[in-house]
Amino acid sequence: MIGHIFARLLWVLAVFSAGILGLIAVAIAINVALRNLGLPVIYGALDAIQYALMIATFMGAPWVLAQGGHVKVDLITSALPPRTEQTVGRVTNLVGAVTAGILGWYGLQAAIASAARGSMIRTSFVIPEWWMLAFVPASMALCVIVFLRKVLQPDMPNAPLSGL
Repeated sequence: MIGHIFARLLWVLAVFSAGILGLIAVAIAINVALRNLGLPVIYGALDAIQYALMIATFMGAPWVLAQGGHVKVDLITSALPPRTEQTVGRVTNLVGAVTAGILGWYGLQAAIASAARGSMIRTSFVIPEWWMLAFVPASMALCVIVFLRKVLQPDMPNAPLSGL
């Protein structure tokens, strides 16, 4: 039950992330058309796209990780015996969990410090800096959970999807 809810949460974040990327594509196309027609471009579009790319990346990362869609170099591990390959996979997922945990921790510290200072991002928009920083620890926390789930229940090797 909890696994289903977690999978649904990751899916919702991925759909939201995909929607953001779609809106970015539309905004870029509109800006290019406006510029080519000699009309004024959408005010703040470049800043909005910059922020949206960061948000979409961090929101979609846990789902990509859970789906096994991340970059994985398996040239050596695919040649290992299945039991050894599974052990190596568990170790690398544990390293991933620790790494994501460390990045999330420092991201959380940066967001808290930014909120305490009242730091603002002043571009086309004026927003609290911690709003953008908060996506990092949230995403990394979800990635830690995905990595730990992979440690406890490793994926079965999928030969057709691996290799060169």
